[in-house]
Amino acid sequence: MTTMGRFARWSINRRTLGRARRELAVVGPHLGLGTTSRVLELGSGGGGLLALLEERYRPAALVGTDFDPSQVDAARTFLTARWGSLPAGIELRSADALALPFADASFDWVFAMEMLHHVEARHSEYVQRPRALEEVRRVLRPGGSLVYSEFSRRSEVRHTLEGLGFAAQFLRTGWRRDVAVYRRPTNIGPDPTRTVAP
Repeated sequence: MTTMGRFARWSINRRTLGRARRELAVVGPHLGLGTTSRVLELGSGGGGLLALLEERYRPAALVGTDFDPSQVDAARTFLTARWGSLPAGIELRSADALALPFADASFDWVFAMEMLHHVEARHSEYVQRPRALEEVRRVLRPGGSLVYSEFSRRSEVRHTLEGLGFAAQFLRTGWRRDVAVYRRPTNIGPDPTRTVAP
């Protein structure tokens, strides 16, 4: 993974809340989050989605991550300004989506909104995304769900998820991007009969 340039960070962070509202408007009716849910967001950026998830669902744990430490700082600044202090159930940390620093089956929900392409050296490549999706599967509890949106190599992402045993609970494909909720298989370990290919 690579860090974004200053302009890219500014562009993403200036519209963090508006983008998060639009994303939740699409996937919200398909979410079963509650006060016992453990939630991980990959690529939290400025923290807009974290704010809405906390305010709407009050999950038991909400972990926001970003590969870029300056984005973790931006999310902390935004959330602290919004509430005066960071709620006890929210954790912010730098993390690489290709090697997540969490135990197996740690989360009920993983959000990856417009971030999967960032694991690649170039957005048009499809080299590292299968590994990132394997990591998502690993940290999700059996039956947990991945919520994502993506504009790059969308059919390959769907193919990889299906190869990992995920089942689509909601999928909206448009001419610009996919928005989806995929459920992790309930078997505990990896399925040795499945292969993951781009």
